Amino acid sequence: MKRIVLLLLSFSLILGGKSFAAPLSEFAQKNPDIQKYEYARSFIASLNYIKAVHERWHRSSPTKDLKGAKDVTVMRGFVAYLIKDNADLRIAKNYLSSYLEAQNVMIRKSADMFILGCNTIIAINDKEKQIWDQWNAVKGSGLGTRKNETAFLNAQVDLALKRKDAFKHIIGSGVLLTKILRSDQNKDEKGKLLAINAVQRKKLLKGLDDVGKTNLDWGLKPGQTFQEATVAVIRELLEDPIYKSLP
Repeated sequence: MKRIVLLLLSFSLILGGKSFAAPLSEFAQKNPDIQKYEYARSFIASLNYIKAVHERWHRSSPTKDLKGAKDVTVMRGFVAYLIKDNADLRIAKNYLSSYLEAQNVMIRKSADMFILGCNTIIAINDKEKQIWDQWNAVKGSGLGTRKNETAFLNAQVDLALKRKDAFKHIIGSGVLLTKILRSDQNKDEKGKLLAINAVQRKKLLKGLDDVGKTNLDWGLKPGQTFQEATVAVIRELLEDPIYKSLP
């Protein structure tokens, strides 16, 4: 998680550190004050569906909901959860799909990272559904040996690690959003100005509260879920009084 955040910060510094003598820095050219509030609003709305995926597995799970049920029922429960996850992920990415052609290059980059993360997780979930179906067939054929069970569990662990990496794209997209929301065209004397007004800022914070009302952290911290980390990096910027809103 730290690696991708550092890469993104380096990316923004490289863009912003050139040609101070020019009317607009390279970063400002790639991040003009266009569609910023609209994109942030869509981004935060999409996080509600990432939240639904998170809560599906953390507040409940097939092993909890179907405790004591037959193995085949539990297997079907896992597959049903994965199908619901993919439905939520498709809705989440659709919120940002129209921004892939935005005039603002940074918005396009952030949307692309988010959608890449969703598409990757969807593909991983499809693969896991296949594994569950195969394991169900193996057990039904009386071949549920310890060796086959170990192979099944190892395949699940591998997919879980790949899913974890894919969620990092969504966090990275949120980090880029905090760069997008800053204005490099209309700076105050301290250069700490957002490209949104106070009313818009309040609405975005209300959206964050709807996504994670109990998650009041600022920035990335150990032990956060990916959904919590994404909310925290955005909240840190929007609640920081150092950054002034547009008049």
